[in-house]
Amino acid sequence: MVEERRLYPRLKLEMDDGYFAQLLLPDQETLSAAIINLSAGGIHLILPNGAKERMQEGDELLLQNILGGRTLNFLADVKAEVRWIRPAATDHQLSAGCKFRDLAEPVRQQLSQFVHSERMTRGQYD
Repeated sequence: MVEERRLYPRLKLEMDDGYFAQLLLPDQETLSAAIINLSAGGIHLILPNGAKERMQEGDELLLQNILGGRTLNFLADVKAEVRWIRPAATDHQLSAGCKFRDLAEPVRQQLSQFVHSERMTRGQYD
């Protein structure tokens, strides 16, 4: 059995849910990426395959904002470190996990409340 290392519960999302992260990459270009899970500790993204040349593990990104779904205006201009990048289940896309950096505690609490509320609404009780 694999030991679970997450500190925060995560909200599982589908691409059809329409949550998209607007990111500022290390090369100062912007990129939109679908969010497939979210927690108070970080974010899991689906990126176009070409993004691999523009970022790598250890890079710091700036999550400028999140579009779609319920409002997450409080989650803006947040630093995130790329922890891993690997091929996604779908062709021509990448999957990337990012850990939030220097997230203010009130923002972390607000995000935790959002995740909890959405998990209950969606029946994600695990």
